[in-house]
Amino acid sequence: MKIVTHKFQKTKDRICYLVNLVDFNGRPLESHVANNSKQKVEISEELATKYKILTVFHNSGFSIIE
Repeated sequence: MKIVTHKFQKTKDRICYLVNLVDFNGRPLESHVANNSKQKVEISEELATKYKILTVFHNSGFSIIE
């Protein structure tokens, strides 16, 4: 498993981040919405600790692809 983050357009005027715990095939197992970059990192760290994940990808675009 790994954690992948990317931008997410929550509303027409609001850009947030999705923090996804994904399996080895890239399918999301758990997703969280972060309101800003700091919260994105905090949620990623919490998931990494909870599931003992070493791989975290912070994408700068809107795609889940690494």
